Amino acid sequence: MPVDTLRAWERRYGVLRPERTDGGQRRYGDRDVERVLWLSARVAEGQRISDAVAALNALEREDDEADARGGPTAALASRLNIAARQGDGARVELELDRAFAALPMVQAMELVVFPALADLGRRWAEGERVVVAEHLLSAATERRLAARLSAARRPRGPIGIVACPSGERHAVGALCLSVLMAQDGWRVSFLGADTPLVEADAVAQARRARACVAVCTVPGSARAAAAEIAELPNARMWVLAGPDAPDPDAHQMPVWGPSLEEARASAALRAAED
Repeated sequence: MPVDTLRAWERRYGVLRPERTDGGQRRYGDRDVERVLWLSARVAEGQRISDAVAALNALEREDDEADARGGPTAALASRLNIAARQGDGARVELELDRAFAALPMVQAMELVVFPALADLGRRWAEGERVVVAEHLLSAATERRLAARLSAARRPRGPIGIVACPSGERHAVGALCLSVLMAQDGWRVSFLGADTPLVEADAVAQARRARACVAVCTVPGSARAAAAEIAELPNARMWVLAGPDAPDPDAHQMPVWGPSLEEARASAALRAAED
């Protein structure tokens, strides 16, 4: 970055706020560096610097409001959401890296990623065009979780099958639960989104699985999954999980959750069974 450009951005737009040494030298902080990187990327994409600065100021106001409402994790979720809506893949990766570096995985998911995804879902329901944003954020999150699942695989332990029922296209939560189970000693087969449960049941029978988990997020999916599971040969091995399955009495079958920590605790109890 040319020195003259840095000086101009500082003088004209006030986006750089370096401290000064006793000798008058500038000392840039992390936030200055982030602003320069973000603005440079926008200019490289063809945006005028004045428009980019206006957009940056708006983003930082949203961050400050989120921080005031819910603290640093709310601000992280807000930045992640905004980056996804802007289609800024590099920024999505950066914010996810920050979340996973600053927080344990469960907290990063429940306090940052899930709120960002939930807001995108709300916007979609209200008619906003945010499908691309949801895909961008989900894919980036799934890559990180898949790497952790691969690293946690073990040659021994109880076998668990984790799947999202037919029509359930959101697999981030199921993949996260798979990672937690694998880290706790399960040998997990994660079957992904939109899985026919009759096929998952056949896999479970062939592999002599100890538990099969249907992770349900879409409203009404848990009830449909419970009805399908009731007709399966190995129905007794199945449990429900996910935000649409909080009430075991409503489905007449076991439920893990609704939080990730609660699901993890239930999985640990099942793993300990003789």
